[in-house]
Amino acid sequence: MSYSTPPGGPGNAGPYGAPVQQQGWYPQYPPPPPPPDNSGEGKGLKRVVIGLLVLAVVAVFGVGGLALYNAVGGGSLPGAQDSGDDEQQILSSDEIDTLLNGRTNALKSGDEDEFLEPFVGAAKEKQRKIFENLRKVPFAESKYMVLSQTGSGSDEWGSDVKLALDVAFVHQIKGVDVRPVSEWYRWTVEKQSDSATPSISEVGGSPGANALANAVYYPAPWDLYDDMYVKRQAHTVTISAKKNAAEASRFAPVVEESAEKDLELWGSKTSSVPNTPEGFLVVLEPDRKTYTKLYNNNGDDVGWDAGQSVPMPAFNAGYSGDDDELEYGGARIKMDTSTSRFTSSAWRRGVGDISRHEIAHALVQPQDPGAYGRNEETSIRAWVVEGFAEYVAYRFDQTLGGERVRSGMAGEDFDGGLPGQEFDMEYNSVSANYSLSYLAMRFIAEKGGEEALFEFVVDHYRKPTNLDQQLQTAVGMNESEFQTAWAQYVRSNI
Repeated sequence: MSYSTPPGGPGNAGPYGAPVQQQGWYPQYPPPPPPPDNSGEGKGLKRVVIGLLVLAVVAVFGVGGLALYNAVGGGSLPGAQDSGDDEQQILSSDEIDTLLNGRTNALKSGDEDEFLEPFVGAAKEKQRKIFENLRKVPFAESKYMVLSQTGSGSDEWGSDVKLALDVAFVHQIKGVDVRPVSEWYRWTVEKQSDSATPSISEVGGSPGANALANAVYYPAPWDLYDDMYVKRQAHTVTISAKKNAAEASRFAPVVEESAEKDLELWGSKTSSVPNTPEGFLVVLEPDRKTYTKLYNNNGDDVGWDAGQSVPMPAFNAGYSGDDDELEYGGARIKMDTSTSRFTSSAWRRGVGDISRHEIAHALVQPQDPGAYGRNEETSIRAWVVEGFAEYVAYRFDQTLGGERVRSGMAGEDFDGGLPGQEFDMEYNSVSANYSLSYLAMRFIAEKGGEEALFEFVVDHYRKPTNLDQQLQTAVGMNESEFQTAWAQYVRSNI
């Protein structure tokens, strides 16, 4: 889900590009991960990888697709085999639990020395900065967890062990997340002998499910920034690097105003939608490489997006029953402030425009059952996803909406068809597909009323296979009739 600049790249004024999740697709059941590296065997140092069997459904987010991956049934992270009877247990599961619980309790209490105690070398200084950043975030919940492990902390010589421990940082930001979400780290844990104290020598992002680095939502801003600026307002938590605080503080009131408008509109047009976020986390970043890296470790830069709303899978442990479990606990919004919406003389209008769009995505995200994909018959339609965000953005600036439609459709040979699932691979340009999607939502609102539009969007997110019935409820037309009438509406508005 993105709010984009033209295909020419960031910084250009004008229309938008395709949803980020359209850019690639990860299969529902990825191939097994490669075997662990055993290059250190036979040299007195037992290299063991402790993997995770994740007990919740984990959504794998790629630049371009969402696929559900159940790690219990679909394969764990790389793991070592259990040790033989002749090996001595050097690092116990109790010691691992102590490492995890100690960091959890120290973060909650604010005891920096206790938090840093097991870290050594460069990892200690890096974790010091992360600890200080984390303490600025209004967490309702935060804890470090390994859910289940394979392998062991044993060595046949009773000497050194070195483990790669995959850790979930489970957290819920107050007012932002409707359920806890998680970020995955990999800790390198060492213990020199049976009597020694375990230490953590390296911390980075987990290789993730099947080595998909962008499936673990690392790095977050608290990992990237040496000193993090945090601006808390009633409905937004705006974050940037401390060195960019002046710019972020200038944009933050516009971001907050956008959140207020989106929430007020949502509340007035819907009737008590469960799991609606009350606030939003927004990261403002002017450096393109850093922006691209956020929540997308080593991910490719699609080149034209100015913002993204990144869906965060819910960590459903502790909730039972189908009515309680959600696929998504919230979203993380990031925006590239080097683009023209932030740098032009009309920056207030531009920042409001992009903020309302991305916040609209985050607002409806918890209603998604994990049904976004290439298969148009079974997936949430891309024209609904992006059209709704565009509608909400332009609901407060209809003049701008009209301008963007005319610009986006200029020179296009409209064929009468609704946009497909991959905006940048369709017959029309990405800019045109955004415009066409917006006009689809506007047509529904004008034909059936705004309440009907919002009900249509929520119901379609929840049950994307019922599009025909949803359109009949909203505008009294089946899918074929809707497309014909909408095409006539488009031609009268371009």
